[in-house]
Amino acid sequence: MLERYLLGVTDPTVIAIDWSGARRAKGIWLAVVQDGRVVESRALSTREEAIGYVGDFPAPLIAGFDFSFGMPEWFSREHGCASIDEVWALAARDGDGWLAPTSPFWRDRCGVPRHQRFRTCEERYPGAKSIFQLVGNGQVGAGSVRGMSLLPRLRAAGLAIWPFDDPADRTVVEIYPTRLRRHAPHHDAPHHDGASWRNNHERDAVVSARVMWCARETVAALRAATDPTTRLEGDIWAPTAST
Repeated sequence: MLERYLLGVTDPTVIAIDWSGARRAKGIWLAVVQDGRVVESRALSTREEAIGYVGDFPAPLIAGFDFSFGMPEWFSREHGCASIDEVWALAARDGDGWLAPTSPFWRDRCGVPRHQRFRTCEERYPGAKSIFQLVGNGQVGAGSVRGMSLLPRLRAAGLAIWPFDDPADRTVVEIYPTRLRRHAPHHDAPHHDGASWRNNHERDAVVSARVMWCARETVAALRAATDPTTRLEGDIWAPTAST
């Protein structure tokens, strides 16, 4: 199946999921694009439902999740992690305590030096939020901590998770919907003016899925990262790889 996709014989299904960090998950939205058309757009009840939906979906598949797949390198190494699998296991074990919050995670006042707040990939995006920030519009901390702890389930289901793995016939990438909206073709988005979206979660999921569909060939061209920092922190997929 992967070979047929790489040769352009079989187009993948594209799924984008707008994520949520709430303790009682809300705001999770699923968008599915096949043959260039949105065939499904709906809210999901739990993060586990989102992971299960993607994990059970047949190949070929590209799925994008809106949360950070890793922590800043210094944090992971300070906690004894030498691989992303250890980072995910750490998040599953200690994540609730981090969100209490425990420093360097914060709600009231940021005590993290500027050079320690972000992963390397986030430095490309002015306006990106630090995973340590747990308050304010656009904060990604809780969603990322609760999301990365679930990624091993997708790996166990046979999905490749970029940039830690080479792409396969079912590949998962990290997305940044705010930036992907800049690539949205207006003529291909029936709600491009924002007037008809049921909510911003639907907008972000659907627009992200459309952009991913239009740039689906770039996912097949990706390769697993080789540099130690990216292999521990992760990367954000963009329509042109690593940009």
